[in-house]
Amino acid sequence: MFSLTGWPFMALVVLATTAAFVALVVWWPSLSGRGWRRFAGRAGLLLGVNVLVLLTAATQLNAQFLYFADWTDLEGALSGTVTTTTLQRGATATDAASRAVAGAAAQRATGRLPALATTTDGSGDLLYTVRGPRSGVTGLVVVRLPAGYASHANASVRYPVLETFHGYPGSPFTWVRSMGLGSALAHQVAAHRMRPALIVSPDLQVPAGADTECVNGRPGTPQMETWLTRDVPEWVARTFRVSTNRSSWATIGISSGGWCAAMAAMLHPAQYSAAVVMGGYFRPELGPSYEPYAPGSALARRYDLVALTRRRPAPVALWMETSHTDPVSYTSSAELLKVARPPLAIDATVLQHAGHRAAVWLGLLPGALGWLGLNVPGFAPTS
Repeated sequence: MFSLTGWPFMALVVLATTAAFVALVVWWPSLSGRGWRRFAGRAGLLLGVNVLVLLTAATQLNAQFLYFADWTDLEGALSGTVTTTTLQRGATATDAASRAVAGAAAQRATGRLPALATTTDGSGDLLYTVRGPRSGVTGLVVVRLPAGYASHANASVRYPVLETFHGYPGSPFTWVRSMGLGSALAHQVAAHRMRPALIVSPDLQVPAGADTECVNGRPGTPQMETWLTRDVPEWVARTFRVSTNRSSWATIGISSGGWCAAMAAMLHPAQYSAAVVMGGYFRPELGPSYEPYAPGSALARRYDLVALTRRRPAPVALWMETSHTDPVSYTSSAELLKVARPPLAIDATVLQHAGHRAAVWLGLLPGALGWLGLNVPGFAPTS
């Protein structure tokens, strides 16, 4: 059978679409006039051509974004059956997240906290333009407050922070809207599986449209790692009632955002104790239109998280998902699992035929959040 993403199948679909269009042009004159048979013939030709055009577009998009990696993946998506393997490597997640780590982290604001801004787009999400003094980057940050944050009864409560990273293309609204992170987190809180947390969603595409992979580049390029892992956390700590203990900070990301979430935690363990990585990878996948540093440079070596783990494992806890049929994430994820050792901890969910798509990640989100509450002290439910 032809591969779902292979050129023979896509060429066959294109050929069928072209043939249907030619048939429409050739037969249309003979089907003119009245009568239900002629009407049905015209309708059938138009319907066939439109269906094949949509199929052609779908196969091209699938080949580019790998929503379904193969026929078994597609069948599993339709039937809802996916074979799952769970693995644990390195230290336990609780040990990794609880470990004391020296280094710079966001400092709690002293004195009176500034008044809460109320700039929203009508959804209740708070929208901020944050300029990073360390990076020089200015970007949008979307904040979703937990229920009860403004209550007088909670005036002394400091909350954990979940910093999100969207995929490419995407936006800071991906997690709070498309992925429904706010409601998923609220369900876990209501079930006493974790405590309420701030959701902080920065934009990763600075400048607009750029697939920055969240990395710092040579002078003159955006210093995205610094903005995301230093400027944004420091701004959050100055602006909101949050805990600054590393066990109260975690990252979460999908696809390229999964890479960003892993990179942020593994290169900044003093700031973050854990990361949830869905369909992510462990080396940046830079596109041809954006080259922040030269191959083989010191920055290129910095961002190879597999090599980093081989040399000096980071004391963080990772929950990660990948699939054997996900060419975006599987190769580097498998490499990381092979070299993982304490103090790094990995709890991996490896799917047999799941591809690279949001529907898979949405189904796994409640379990990933439950893992945070169970293993990362700052997210553990309070009595």
